[in-house]
Amino acid sequence: MSEEQPGERLVENPLLGDLLVQSPGRMNRREGTLQCPFCEDLNTGRWPEGVETWVRPNDFPALRPPLGECLVLLYAREHNLAFADLTLGQASAVVDLWQVVYADLGARYRCVLTFENAGAEIGQTQNHPHGQTYGVSFLPPVIERERAHFTAARESSGCCLGCDLVAAESEGVRRVISTPHWSSFIPPYARYPYEVHLYARDHLSTLSDLPRGGESAKELAAILLDLVRAENQVFEAPMPYMLVVHQLANPDFHLHLELLPVGRSPGKLKYAASVESGFGLWLNDALPEVKAAELRSAIGVRPG
Repeated sequence: MSEEQPGERLVENPLLGDLLVQSPGRMNRREGTLQCPFCEDLNTGRWPEGVETWVRPNDFPALRPPLGECLVLLYAREHNLAFADLTLGQASAVVDLWQVVYADLGARYRCVLTFENAGAEIGQTQNHPHGQTYGVSFLPPVIERERAHFTAARESSGCCLGCDLVAAESEGVRRVISTPHWSSFIPPYARYPYEVHLYARDHLSTLSDLPRGGESAKELAAILLDLVRAENQVFEAPMPYMLVVHQLANPDFHLHLELLPVGRSPGKLKYAASVESGFGLWLNDALPEVKAAELRSAIGVRPG
């Protein structure tokens, strides 16, 4: 199956059934330029005065309507900040921005992908603090597989896989931070040594299900700050990472975030090499319960 757009193609792998996007226009995107395009927005007045967080179109989108839309989510007006440098108020504003963008794109697209790439090692091309969100007209392979498993579990047992994970991991040896509204832990199936999954304790499907500005949203911002700062501490430097929000407007789906840091020990990276990339068989050099204890120590969380 191949559905074409000017410059973009959505293609299916006939051996696996997976979808992939070909977007040759992104080959020419700005990388490592001296002039930050987002600071240019500030200087030209494109970024509205007095607005701290802002959404702008991606100048080199991977997808265009009707296949999708690609947006850049700017976290702060200051250039030399990482997510870990944000105040709690600034991080809360980022979560609020995620919710605003979801409400917009979720009304027009089948799935909304909110994510951040932090660190040149995994593809960050602009240093200004930012993330991205794609609205897509199809279900990406991972979201589709998760949806199928959530639905199958609900149909067979009446239970939610996400709710079961929260119950099993919230106070166990793999937990990292537990709060009234969120549970974070390194799952037994983690691919990266310090990979943390963050689940809503209540059965929510999307960020739109969180009350804007409420305690659950503030807790989410605080936990993310604690986690990223702890990852930096154990890596003894800014830990390159990916942050992805898994959400779908489906009653069986359970909202969760995955923090995927690519460091395995100070100065050493975990690569998705031949076995992982070629065969889909991930090799984790660490035990989740050991790395969870390291993160708890870095955060200052007491053992359960």
